[in-house]
Amino acid sequence: MESFKLKNLSLHITDGEHGSVIDDPNGEYYLLSNKNIVSGNIKIDNKDRIISKESFEKINKRTKLSKGDIVISTVGILGKSAIIKDFVNYDFQRSVGIIKPNLKLLNNEYLYYYLNTKFVRKRINDLSKGAVQKCFFISDLNNLDIHLPESLNVQQEIAKVLSILDEKIELNNKLNDNLFYKITPLLLARSSALAKANRVNY
Repeated sequence: MESFKLKNLSLHITDGEHGSVIDDPNGEYYLLSNKNIVSGNIKIDNKDRIISKESFEKINKRTKLSKGDIVISTVGILGKSAIIKDFVNYDFQRSVGIIKPNLKLLNNEYLYYYLNTKFVRKRINDLSKGAVQKCFFISDLNNLDIHLPESLNVQQEIAKVLSILDEKIELNNKLNDNLFYKITPLLLARSSALAKANRVNY
């Protein structure tokens, strides 16, 4: 597997809103934080902050948050992540990092599972700074090493297998490293064998 910096595999990496935002009880949009990232999903309830369309559009113009992006907790409990799967009527505060993968290079589901390995979660904690409250800065997120198999198809295949397992055994946003690194070589070997067979047949 080859190693790349996340910034070289992404179209945009940033964090949520840093400034103060006025709540609007009559608004239709939410301003969320890292606490809304729960077991690989975005959880919204009636206690979350509601903001106006104008405030949302101002924030979203910078974050560019959209379906398919990856969000990751960068303050407090570090490394919690989720894929944005639905219509986005929300954005985030600064406690959340936002990754827009270049889908020509990096499968977003593969990235999600990769970020949830114990190895990467430990790496994120090791890179974090702060005495009272740990923070994982966006500059470090940009430079996070991502290990990729030889092709996008193999990434997709790995993500598909892990997604099926995820649904069956409810990994609760924690992925066993052994599982990730055992499955990956098997799929790489399979991919290599298929490539050789195709060359012979040709």
